[in-house]
Amino acid sequence: MEKIKVIKKLVYEGEVDELGRPHGKGTLYYVVEKDPAEERKFDNQGDLRYRGEFEHGLRQGDGDLHALGLGHNPVSRYAWYSEGEYDSCGRLIHPSNPEGSYQEFVPVWYPFFEGLWQADQPLKSRWSDDEVRLSELAAQYVRLTAYDAIKTLPFELKTDE
Repeated sequence: MEKIKVIKKLVYEGEVDELGRPHGKGTLYYVVEKDPAEERKFDNQGDLRYRGEFEHGLRQGDGDLHALGLGHNPVSRYAWYSEGEYDSCGRLIHPSNPEGSYQEFVPVWYPFFEGLWQADQPLKSRWSDDEVRLSELAAQYVRLTAYDAIKTLPFELKTDE
């Protein structure tokens, strides 16, 4: 069973209302406490991210809740080292990626829920017309990231300035 992560702070990029709460389109990152003992596990270190629409701090409208983990690199080792500039004889003369730079595991955003939200709760999946069914873990993270659960956490608003 995966250990539930503890959210330390929030970082938001996007539109806000007059009180500084997410409102309109934006991305809210839920920064979690890191566990060095789980550094190389799949789904480790899982910062969470909601990207979509907000209404006065609540997830409302189209949006996706994801967790950051590690996954296998979708690019093969061969493709990684074969990218670059070739001469007229087909020899690689300037590789795009230096020797030893290939990573077996890369950061991947895993979906917990993608679709429509209403009053901070999943309403309708983007991928199915059936009733919303969340895994136990996804349901726990939906509750953990709800506005009422996070409104007292440190909040950082990222701007373009």
